[in-house]
Amino acid sequence: MKIAVIGAGEMGHGIAELAALRGHDVSMRDIKQEYLDRGMERLRWSLDKLVEKAQVTRPEADAALARIAPTLDLREALHNADFAIEAVFEDIELKKRIFRELDEASPDKTILASNTSALPITSMAMVTKRPQKVVGMHFFNPPMLMPLVEVIRADTTSDATLQASVDLAKALGKTVVVVRKDVPGFITTRVLGPYFEEAAWIHEQEGVPIERIDAAMRFRAGFPMGPFELADQVGVDVLHHLIVNAGQPEPARVRTLFEAKKYGRKAGEGFYSYKEGRPKLTPDMGADFDPIRILAPMINEAAALVAMGVAPPEDIDEAMRLGTAFPKGPLGLADDIGIDAVVAALRGHKRRRTEKLLEEMVGRGDIGIKSGKGFYDHRGSGGAMTFETLLLSKDAASHVATLTLNRPDRLNTLSPELLDELERALGELERDDGVRALVITGAGDRAFSAGADLTAFSDITKAFKVWRFSRRAEEVMNRVANFPKPTVAALNGYAFGGGLELALACDFRIAAKRAKLGQTEINLGLVPGAGGSQRLLRVLGQAKAKELVMLGSRLTADEAHALGLLTKVAENEAFPTEVRAFAERLAKGPPLALQLAKALLNRAAEAPLDVALDMEALAFGIVTSSDDIYEGIQAFMEKREPKFKGE
Repeated sequence: MKIAVIGAGEMGHGIAELAALRGHDVSMRDIKQEYLDRGMERLRWSLDKLVEKAQVTRPEADAALARIAPTLDLREALHNADFAIEAVFEDIELKKRIFRELDEASPDKTILASNTSALPITSMAMVTKRPQKVVGMHFFNPPMLMPLVEVIRADTTSDATLQASVDLAKALGKTVVVVRKDVPGFITTRVLGPYFEEAAWIHEQEGVPIERIDAAMRFRAGFPMGPFELADQVGVDVLHHLIVNAGQPEPARVRTLFEAKKYGRKAGEGFYSYKEGRPKLTPDMGADFDPIRILAPMINEAAALVAMGVAPPEDIDEAMRLGTAFPKGPLGLADDIGIDAVVAALRGHKRRRTEKLLEEMVGRGDIGIKSGKGFYDHRGSGGAMTFETLLLSKDAASHVATLTLNRPDRLNTLSPELLDELERALGELERDDGVRALVITGAGDRAFSAGADLTAFSDITKAFKVWRFSRRAEEVMNRVANFPKPTVAALNGYAFGGGLELALACDFRIAAKRAKLGQTEINLGLVPGAGGSQRLLRVLGQAKAKELVMLGSRLTADEAHALGLLTKVAENEAFPTEVRAFAERLAKGPPLALQLAKALLNRAAEAPLDVALDMEALAFGIVTSSDDIYEGIQAFMEKREPKFKGE
């Protein structure tokens, strides 16, 4: 397929790289040679990084580069193009002018797509003579790493154009969420809007410090960044233009920063100064700010999208999880909080009207998990999936479930309540045939888990209480280790003490570059109490296990990987994508064979060799009677990917 990318900037060069790596011929057009040169330079750098990290081979990178033709000539770029993807600055008049030019210069077959995060696709379609062949394709930055593409249907988009765009995005390796109606902001930008807008007005009108709001949203609500830090990351200039283009009133602080060219991280200063790195926030800073003040307006926007028929709840939640790292998704979270509580938080709101759908749901009594039904039907779970210390999400399409330790204000430390809920969640997930792989991670980006909650040792003179806590932790870790489906520990930050012990109980461990690991109990005068001394020995051998336990060393992710403690290390930005891809690959495997293989490998060190070989032969005989073996053989013969059912 021939793809023309219009614009070689921040998004354009990334889309061009992605398409070329997937085997497409790409022409990348911009209006000045210096823009093209800069885009190609960044593209080469990115390909080199992929080679360096062994994600692609040098021949693959060279072949991708050879498929990209930079040009200043629009007609040359569009020659024989199947798709033209516009990726220029977020300005509707500029985009309309470009779409007129694209329409005039493109072959009749060419589908015209706009990579915009919020601007109306229909407005662009109506300036062309092919409105039925215009569509929105919202890639996320960076396009190479972010897993989501929103495909937006304009009022004029034909079924064939929509399907071709969905197929292209999937061929590029992306998860696709279709936005069925061309509404302002689509899904992600619309729902994310109040995250900053509400925070900005609360700060401006009530004088609540930005650090207090950011700390609450990061450590209490589980977002990777608070709204003001996120604004600095995205760029205050980008935020300014989004607000102005949307015709919304602009907070004075945004306007002041924009006029002073304090655009955020890229300028060294915005809402925060970045001279000493990331803002130094602590959980206690946000202890007295209720996140529902910001979450409720976001849920309100998501509910409006459901009411308008823009997308069903599961698509909205998936888009927000993948595109914005929204914990669990706004509508799943609404069911957890209680829709009645959301409506109560919205009552009397000065800037926002409560969505009628939410009022109707409260009137019917459909208020979420506590009533058995909200945006989702919870009646089949008997209430067993309600948690205080965990977040649970399940992706039906990929068969991957994610359990998130949700105590970010305490670095996701392991409390007796969390251990109980973890065991209960594992029981539910074991019985769910729709789940074939499990990811365990921590809320926020500071910690997977920093270990045991030391308040559990408040009466340390009572040895039997400490012993009981240790035995309980060991029982739950054993439950994790013997969970019949593959498990992946996604180490997004600190994994110390009990946190590392939990990770060791999982089958695989993937860490972000920023992660730190250690069996650090000795530094407190303790010894590992949840299986660490034994599992560490089995993973690393006695000498290294002694070194880590007896010195209490803290390892970087790279050091832990070199020791064999980690399956792989991912760059911070690529971490969610790599975890997801790894888990999805596991979930595609034959469930019965995976379960038996895991049981064999778990017992390999415990049984004499002759007994272990008998166990292996027995397992081999069992799987040969399954339907999956016939599917595997048939798929091999037909040179296609097998579709195992676990039967």
